[in-house]
Amino acid sequence: HSDTLTITMWSITARLLSLTLVLHITQGARASTNEDRYPSPRIVILGATGVGKSSLANVLVGRDKNYGGANFRNGCFKVSAGLDSITKKTCADQGYWLGDTSKERFTVIDTPGFGDQLLAEEKTIENLV
Repeated sequence: HSDTLTITMWSITARLLSLTLVLHITQGARASTNEDRYPSPRIVILGATGVGKSSLANVLVGRDKNYGGANFRNGCFKVSAGLDSITKKTCADQGYWLGDTSKERFTVIDTPGFGDQLLAEEKTIENLV
């Protein structure tokens, strides 16, 4: 009886491993390419703090220029009145040119502003590269 139990357990384990492998292969087949995640063209917006990089990015994908950044972390695509730096990290979003869904999708990349502090600027440049 113990031999039967061992064979049954081995058979179940083999089936689970086989199922795991099939699931992994299926998921791999559906894995998105870099082009799927970040469709071309890719527009990177650079500039000093407070000049309107996030506002421009929002307009390009068809959002209001004063978009509040919902659904994004680190201040990405968030617009605020004033000259304080809001965007803390480089972030990408995809959309249609000026929100026109008859156009092809593209990627816009919002970046932190230059001019806050020298050390922060060095880190920003490293992150962009």
